[in-house]
Amino acid sequence: MKKILNKIGIVPVALGLIFLQACNKENSLGEDPYAGGKEPLGIVFENLNRPMASVRPGDVFEVKVRGLQKHEADVEVFLNEQLADVVSLSDSTLEVRVPSLVSSGGLKIKIRDQIYFGPRVPIEGNVRFDSDYGVKNGFNGSVNYILPGTGGNDFWILGDFSDFENQATNTVFRNNIHKITSLGESVKTAVGSFNVEKGTVGGVNTMVPLADGKYMIGGSMVGFNNNKKSYYLNRITRLNTDGSIDTTVLELINTTPEKPLNAFDTLPAFNAYLGSTINSGFTISSANHLFATPDTGVIAVGNFGLHSFIDYRYSSRESKMFVYTPVNNIVRLKSDGRIDSVFGYNNAGANGFINGAIETNDGKIVIVGAFSSFNGRPANRIVAFNKNGTINTAFNVGTGANEEIYAITYNKSRNKIALAGRFTSFNGVAKFGVVILNADGSVDDTFTLGDVEQRIPTYAYVMNNGKILVSGDFIRYNGIQRSRILILENDGTALQQYNNIGEFAGRINSVVETTSSLGHPALLIGGSFRLADSKSVGNLFKLEVRN
Repeated sequence: MKKILNKIGIVPVALGLIFLQACNKENSLGEDPYAGGKEPLGIVFENLNRPMASVRPGDVFEVKVRGLQKHEADVEVFLNEQLADVVSLSDSTLEVRVPSLVSSGGLKIKIRDQIYFGPRVPIEGNVRFDSDYGVKNGFNGSVNYILPGTGGNDFWILGDFSDFENQATNTVFRNNIHKITSLGESVKTAVGSFNVEKGTVGGVNTMVPLADGKYMIGGSMVGFNNNKKSYYLNRITRLNTDGSIDTTVLELINTTPEKPLNAFDTLPAFNAYLGSTINSGFTISSANHLFATPDTGVIAVGNFGLHSFIDYRYSSRESKMFVYTPVNNIVRLKSDGRIDSVFGYNNAGANGFINGAIETNDGKIVIVGAFSSFNGRPANRIVAFNKNGTINTAFNVGTGANEEIYAITYNKSRNKIALAGRFTSFNGVAKFGVVILNADGSVDDTFTLGDVEQRIPTYAYVMNNGKILVSGDFIRYNGIQRSRILILENDGTALQQYNNIGEFAGRINSVVETTSSLGHPALLIGGSFRLADSKSVGNLFKLEVRN
């Protein structure tokens, strides 16, 4: 043992000699990685985290900053990346004039090649983040769709979430479907009121009221839980007026005759399940849009390749016999969940993904996506069909879009359709990213999107006042640093007073027009985002847009 210790003791000595020898060699160490750095100029902002009062273009405001005077000739000031005029400076203050075109954002000082970041400067205008709205923490997952309630006093919020305003507990559930008031508060669930109890297993993408007062929901959900029983479902189901799943008691095969009650089972009354096939191209199927039919059935649009129903004649409580029918993205279902065989009979549907769908005032359904044909006919990323499944030939979009359309929205009061996507032309005419259509499919040539530097718009919506909301991954519009939410005029002009808000980060999925906490026109915006007007949000916020 002693010999081993002695041998080990030699090793550090030898390593030490090697180290000393290496240190004696010339140029043995690399260059100082910090060499050549600029000497600090001693610029310091005071009260950096203190909120500033809002200012308007042309206003002069003052910030406290030390150390500028000796560098006066080299001082440049930028407000949200827009060059601003220096009105005056001393060794403790700086006066700046707000540029004529600018959005809320950070102030920075540049002296030669050194940058100093200052406070955030809010720009006043006609658009305002409604900080008095009751939603503060929001939802902990994406909001996929907002459905206004009767009279616009409340809203169903649908999505992929499990909490709202940190209210969820082991007895309080906020799973993928929730109802809030116009003030942003959870609707109290009185006896007999709409209450989904434990909600769904899997996300909800859409909801539509039916003529009998019930509701159909669609999404990627695979289950529904109330306080008594969990129900298996697949992508689509019907809810009663009180929010419970619509069920029925059926007599099935009893595999245990000694237990007579086993001959009966409680199952969803809407006997329909949507899924995918190996060859459908959909790894996760979903029903993304639902449209009510007069017979209390629905037309389902999404990304799925299979319809199935339970054949009760050959099913028991323990085992269910499913009957499968191939479908392609679109199917019309009767009130019992069976396929309406007349609708789209022997039709191929769309040959690619469907990204969005709307129903117009005259009852036609318009779908958009990444497809190039529909029912075997050319349909470049957009097509309209009637509720009997036939193509609506009166909706004439010509050659359509040359690339994928990401989103479609429709304003019923103005009868206008807005498209957003990665296309650069529509019906052979240059139209980058956003196009506005009339109800007959013709292009509204009044609108042209400005320069977004080849960035892609992902959402567009024609507002009731005729202005157009556009959102995407762009950071500048016509050379001006802007939020990723634009409020444009009907010709695409970005007026300063409607584009004053700060940074938005994320993607919009749904917009509903409402009123702000002060009673002005406003937009309730849902999607997948955590920042709006540089404020932390939880996938839902209200934006006031005064006329």
